[in-house]
Amino acid sequence: MLITNLPAYGSYDNLGGVVLNAEPASQKLAVFIYVPGAGWWSKPTCPGQPLTSIQADGTWTTDITTGGTDPLATRVAALLVSSSYSEPCVLGLEHIPTNIFARALASVVVTRPHPDKRWLAFSGYDWWVKASAGAVGPGPNYFSDSSHNVWVDAEGQLHLRITNRSNQWQCAEVVSARTFGYGFYRFELASPVDTLDANAILGLFTWSDDPAYHYREMDIECARWSNPSDPNNIQFIVQPDLNGHKVRFAVPEGVTHSTHWFKWETNRVTFQSLRGGFVPNPLPSQILNTWGYVLAVPRTGDENVRLNLWLNKGWPPAGGQEVEMVVRSFEFDPLGPALPAVITNVMRLPDGRVSFSIQTQPDRRYQVQTSTNLVQWNSLARFLATNTVVEFLDPEAGEFGQRYYRVLTSPAGP
Repeated sequence: MLITNLPAYGSYDNLGGVVLNAEPASQKLAVFIYVPGAGWWSKPTCPGQPLTSIQADGTWTTDITTGGTDPLATRVAALLVSSSYSEPCVLGLEHIPTNIFARALASVVVTRPHPDKRWLAFSGYDWWVKASAGAVGPGPNYFSDSSHNVWVDAEGQLHLRITNRSNQWQCAEVVSARTFGYGFYRFELASPVDTLDANAILGLFTWSDDPAYHYREMDIECARWSNPSDPNNIQFIVQPDLNGHKVRFAVPEGVTHSTHWFKWETNRVTFQSLRGGFVPNPLPSQILNTWGYVLAVPRTGDENVRLNLWLNKGWPPAGGQEVEMVVRSFEFDPLGPALPAVITNVMRLPDGRVSFSIQTQPDRRYQVQTSTNLVQWNSLARFLATNTVVEFLDPEAGEFGQRYYRVLTSPAGP
């Protein structure tokens, strides 16, 4: 399920999207908006018109500005439900009730860009940068949205930095605009874990402000928790921190490039850490640790992904120096096998350029390659699919008399 038309903050435009493989006769959408200071509200109206119909082609549209401050909504949620859905109206609640998410067949929750936050693009997704006027959790710490603390470099890598400004240690955190749900979450690091300051924690995790299911928090945390002699420097944990909910281990010295992932299913969370980049079937020598958790798996809801670098109990870095970690990429794959891409509507334009459409699967990554002899292939582009069809233009095609194209689907999680 996708939101294909997210109105800009402050506008009165309608919200729109598409449901893949929809069953319009038996399914509808329950749509909600969150207005800061006013809470979550059912839209368009409730009672009255609490559900939105789906068209025969799977598309849908609805009015989310039927109230006075609705254009100031910062979050939007659309849940696919049965036409017999009869949950009570949501009128100013702090959180969408958990039982509503439990009844949803699919859902999408997104925070839209608004002027109260600094925003950046990283790994094909939108993120907002955390800032605080006072000390807040985790820590407690001061968080800064300054470009000294959080930035994306020319290679597309995310830098998180703990800085000292005006005699105050300031930490860094970014939050994904959207909710991903069940699937495969992959974090690739371009910094060593074993040299991280003993008081610093790099967190790669999911989090919901709703306290249900212990805030839906599943963590990969690089940390020695202020114990420099601890041989372990990383942990997998599904909150709360109880027996059987956590495993600690070591990323060895000299590993400057590593990948850490978890696969979230309805009845299980599987974690793994690897030397180097991700491969679907790694060699035993590449695997640093693998762990499966089945005790109390949280249900997906309105959680998002967070990456942060912070100080244990707000204590200054043990080394007295600013701390930096570099995240090469974050990627998400939905559950299930990846479908192959299909090239259609190939056209050579009058100026020699070539355009074509690529039928894709949302949330999958693809690579467009070209060849002149069907033996040697060169990469033209790599992209994240955000819809079912992507339009592609090759501006260099006019330089070649004959050119072949193919689109490869990037490996999905195990």
